[in-house]
Amino acid sequence: MNSIAGFLQKFLNLEKDNNTKLLLILDAIKQKTGLELTKEILEIKGETLKVNCNPVFRNEIFMHKSEIEDLLKNSKIYLKII
Repeated sequence: MNSIAGFLQKFLNLEKDNNTKLLLILDAIKQKTGLELTKEILEIKGETLKVNCNPVFRNEIFMHKSEIEDLLKNSKIYLKII
C-alpha cells in the first residue's frame, strides 16, 4: 500500500507545481498588462501556454508577450505564449 501512496503522491506534487506555475504566470500578466485573469483560462501543454480568453485581453497579453516571457524566465518558467 505504501508503494501506491508514494506513486500517487508524485501526481499530487505535479498538480501543486502546476498551480504554482499558473499563479506566477497570472502575476506576470497582471504586472505587465494590469489584467486580473483566472487560472481557468490558462492551459499549459508541453512548453506552450495557451490563453483562452476575450480577444481584447488576448491582444493586450500579446502586445506584452516578450516582457511577460522574460518575467517568467526569471522565475524559471520556460513557456511560449500562443
